[in-house]
Amino acid sequence: MNGKVKGSFKPHYDLIAVVGKAMIMEQCLEYFGMETKDTEPTKNAPVVKRSLAERERVMYEMLDAFLDHYGYLDNVHEISDLIRSASLEDTVYNYSCNLCHWYLQLITMEDVVKEGDVNRLLPTLKYTLQFFFSHSRLSKYFVECLDFILKSEYLLSPMQRMRVLEGAFVSLRGGLGMNIESDLVQENSVRNQKDLIRALGANKTEKAIKRSTRAADTVAAICSHVDESVSVRRQSSRHQAPRSCKDEAVVYGSLRSLRPFMKQADRKCQGMESITASPLMKIKTDDFKYRINQVVSRLFYGQTATKGDVSEDDYDSDD
Repeated sequence: MNGKVKGSFKPHYDLIAVVGKAMIMEQCLEYFGMETKDTEPTKNAPVVKRSLAERERVMYEMLDAFLDHYGYLDNVHEISDLIRSASLEDTVYNYSCNLCHWYLQLITMEDVVKEGDVNRLLPTLKYTLQFFFSHSRLSKYFVECLDFILKSEYLLSPMQRMRVLEGAFVSLRGGLGMNIESDLVQENSVRNQKDLIRALGANKTEKAIKRSTRAADTVAAICSHVDESVSVRRQSSRHQAPRSCKDEAVVYGSLRSLRPFMKQADRKCQGMESITASPLMKIKTDDFKYRINQVVSRLFYGQTATKGDVSEDDYDSDD
C-alpha cells in the first residue's frame, strides 16, 4: 500500500489520510491540554533542559509516554482483560483511537514501501498481521503475511532471502523514496492483459491470446501516450484537485468541537457499540496462537487447505 494507490480505493485513501492526520493532531492537543497548536501546553509539558543531550532524552521520554497513553505500545500479550472491559465505556473515544491505530500502521507500511526498507519490512508485516487477524481470522492477507515471513525467515537461504526482500519493491521512474510494490506492478500488467483479451472478442484462439498478452504492457504504454497527445483524460475515481487547506480546517474544527479523546462515560458511537480502543484488543491470545500454528503448519507442508480448517464459528467476527 502506498501513495500511488489506484482504482476505486484512492478516494478512501485520501479521506483516511486527511482524517487520520487530524485525529493524531487532536490526540496531541488533548494530551498536552492545548486549545490550538500555537498555544502553550497546560499538562504533560516537558521540562526544558539546557544541554542538547538532556533535551533529546526528555523528548524521547515524552514520546514514549504519549504512545503508551493511547495504547500504541501494546501488543496482544500485554492487553489485560481489565483494559479490554474498561475500554468499552466511551465508544466515541474507542472508535477514534482505533482509527488512529489503523492510520499509523497504514502510513508505516507506505513509508517502508517508498523507501524500499528491507530491514523494516518483516517487523512491519509481523505487526500488520495482527491487524488483519483482528479484522477477520479468515483474512487472506493474514495468511499472506505469515507465508512471506515463514519463507523469508526460515525456509530460504540467506542469499535467496535477500533477493526476495529486495525484489518486493521496484522503482519504475528512479529516484529516492519512489518505490512501489512489485505485486502492484504485476497486478497492473495482468489488468492490461485482460483488457487485450476482452478486445479480441468471443472467437479468440489460444495463439492469439499469447500474442496479445506478450505485448500488453507495450500496447498500454502506446495507448497512454496517444491519449496524452490528444488531451484525452482517462476515467478515474481520483480527485482532480488535491485536498485543500479549507477541507483540513473543517476536519480539525469538527474534531475540536467533538473532543473525541476526552473520555466521557457512556458516550456512544452509533453503529460501533462494541468497538475497542485498539484493534488488538479484539484478539484472544490463545485463539491467535492456535490460528498461527494452524496456518503455518498448512503453509509449511505446502497444503492449500485442510479438511475442517474452516468452520461456521470462524465467521463470527467477535472471535
